[in-house]
Amino acid sequence: MDLSPDAERGHFSIELPDAFVEWDRVPVRQNPDHIGQLIPQLLGEYDAVAMQGISSSFRIGNRTYHNEHLRSQLKLDDYGDRFSDGSTLLATLERYIVQQAAEDLPFSFKGKSILFFSGLNRYGSAEVLNKYTKKLVFGDMLYGFRLGIPITSFHHLENSATQLVKAVMQAPASWFWPAARRSRRMMPRFQMYFKRSDIIIGGLSYFKRYKPDTLAGKTVFTNLRDERDLQLFRELDVEYLVSLSPKISGVYTPVPVLEAAFKLCGTESGNRDIEDFFLNIIHRMKLKPDIFHLRPHEEKEELTALQLPMLPENFSPREDVVEVAEEPGDDVARFAFVIHPLTFSQVRRLRSVRTMSHFMPERLIEDTLAQLKGFPCAMLKNVVSKTGARAEGVLYAIPMTSRAIMRFPAEFLYKKLLQVADIASHKGCRIMGLGAYTSVVGDAGRTVSERSPIGITTGNSYTVASTIRTMEVSAARCSIDVGKSSACVIGATGSIGSICARLLAEKVDTLYLVSPRPERLLALSSLIENETPRIKGRLKISRNAADFLKVTDLIITTTSAVDPVVDVTELKPGSIVCDVARPPDIREEEAAQRNDILVIESGEIRLPEGAELKYDIGLPPNTIYACMAETLLLALERRFEHYTIGREIDPEKVKEIQAIGDKHGFELAEIRSFGKVVPEERFERLREIHVSRQNSSVAG
Repeated sequence: MDLSPDAERGHFSIELPDAFVEWDRVPVRQNPDHIGQLIPQLLGEYDAVAMQGISSSFRIGNRTYHNEHLRSQLKLDDYGDRFSDGSTLLATLERYIVQQAAEDLPFSFKGKSILFFSGLNRYGSAEVLNKYTKKLVFGDMLYGFRLGIPITSFHHLENSATQLVKAVMQAPASWFWPAARRSRRMMPRFQMYFKRSDIIIGGLSYFKRYKPDTLAGKTVFTNLRDERDLQLFRELDVEYLVSLSPKISGVYTPVPVLEAAFKLCGTESGNRDIEDFFLNIIHRMKLKPDIFHLRPHEEKEELTALQLPMLPENFSPREDVVEVAEEPGDDVARFAFVIHPLTFSQVRRLRSVRTMSHFMPERLIEDTLAQLKGFPCAMLKNVVSKTGARAEGVLYAIPMTSRAIMRFPAEFLYKKLLQVADIASHKGCRIMGLGAYTSVVGDAGRTVSERSPIGITTGNSYTVASTIRTMEVSAARCSIDVGKSSACVIGATGSIGSICARLLAEKVDTLYLVSPRPERLLALSSLIENETPRIKGRLKISRNAADFLKVTDLIITTTSAVDPVVDVTELKPGSIVCDVARPPDIREEEAAQRNDILVIESGEIRLPEGAELKYDIGLPPNTIYACMAETLLLALERRFEHYTIGREIDPEKVKEIQAIGDKHGFELAEIRSFGKVVPEERFERLREIHVSRQNSSVAG
């Protein structure tokens, strides 16, 4: 049922992975009473009915709001899954299309001004684009309720969404939805918001009713019905157009129609979570956004080699400011590593802070300490690798707790790190590692690397390598054959989770990915299948970890959730969980309830024999974090360059730094669980489970 005033009747067919679907477009009068009478008539003729133009629910964050007034008026509860308006699929598919388009379009969305005709109806897309730019304007009260009041940020939309939803539910459909208005009159409205926007997102009915005379140079996201709709946007001089209706079997298929078809397929398969079923079928279909360049620019003359600045062949960026101090000697490479107190309790160990805490609040003390410069607090000495290479390190402390680092602007931390880099360079350090939250804030070291006189690394490549190696070693000690095992990455679309997933895909038999962001899940799963074709058909995705816990042997959890996301009672007996989340995804007291599972920490590194670190970094003696070990390895290799920078971790660098670690004889420290070395008895318990399972399988 198409409520658009200019809708035309038509018959179409599309092919899905498990079904061939025929559907008819039926133009419908914009009258809820008429629609309510028509639905049961159509259900007598069709397996399902879809409606485009009005939504009976909104997905705001993790909550769904149902328009009870409209649902009652149309008697939707009587029809169950046989009725669809696209609102459920919209929260998954459109987020993915928008995300992919933002990556595929030949310009950056950073700093662009974006106008949404409705934020309520496209909340998921707004959430995706909010990470690219904060210049978002929502027209729910401009083009919906026509009150002339813009919502000028995603934050304001979040705060006002609940009240807006209530208003929509209490008002006649025609008050908010242009498709429900009987008048076909074009009514250009609030044109200055079109002029100020670089990108405009909304349904075709909004554009047909409210379009200005020109949209010259703009980018438009809308739902196409067929390629005839392109002519409208060519006439408006739109530069790029992205179709929000996926093209299937050559047909632009409305999201409500696709949702109805998916529901029919999901019902037949007995799928208990229809949204996760949607995710996996979208993944199988490899849907991509259709992007049209309607107004190509004239090609610009490319720069030739003669126009580019010429540099000497032996040019090294800022090499001249690096001074090798006399203390290390010519055969000793020196590095710097930045640490900071994680909590206020660690700072309170200082006598001066304990004194201040008697009459000053914690936050004021934290803010006061944050004004101090970083200072050297320890030395890592006498490091000699298996190859004979020598190195030493200076640990610099920045007196900012994790809470203070997250509270202050990123630029504040950048300046502190650059001060340390400058001091370290004059002390003979040639590369600097960023520890703990200093590698997380802002752009994960990218800005610091662009301004630093010495090499910068976050250490995340070796952190990932050590995590995977720890999981492999633990699996071997529990008699788990990694090549025949199933693995799950929870928080799979984060920087650590995604690279772990890509590397595990090369090693395991079955891979499960979990993340609350469907558009990122779909993009990651496609990337993994392209990189590792053998995993096709054995890769599943979900927004809920509970879907996979009972069937998974190896789990890596890397979320940043405040509340734990892993239900220990659901874990498969004999499973191993590597918890690298901060705060942890599994509490110690919960893990203690199960003696048939193993929860481990990400791998730390044992220093070569004879190395000396007289400073408590929260680890056993002669043990360092993998991120610090990466900095040390690069110094041993004389690789004084920017290495692991930014949030996207290169799998080839993970493999390279692991090989460098093996070359220099670096080994994992004892595997730990909640700060304690895992006893051999626990490995033996899991070995018994897996040997028994293997024997049962052979006997069967």
